[in-house]
Amino acid sequence: MQPPAFDRATVDHLAALAALSLSDREAESLARDLRAIVAYVEELGAVDTSEVPGDDTRDVTSVAPAWRPDVLDPGLTREEALGGAARTTEAGFAVPGFVSAGSAGTARGVR
Repeated sequence: MQPPAFDRATVDHLAALAALSLSDREAESLARDLRAIVAYVEELGAVDTSEVPGDDTRDVTSVAPAWRPDVLDPGLTREEALGGAARTTEAGFAVPGFVSAGSAGTARGVR
């Protein structure tokens, strides 16, 4: 599979998906950085590891599970949890909205 070409259009698309506002300079810098990262990953993929012995972490089923019993510990009360919050509502923490109507997030039901 051919790695993605991180040109300006691709960076603009990724920025829109992440709801980022990038200046021309930032977009070009990000494109260069992404190309460098992909090139480095390709370089790592070309390393011959056929002589490297495997280790026991490949098969986690051979390790005894480290289960512990579930213990019910008391948690915070609603008042304690909300006590240090800058803003609250009747329902809990009040946070500023960050996804505008018509952005990529609302298509997936994020509001």
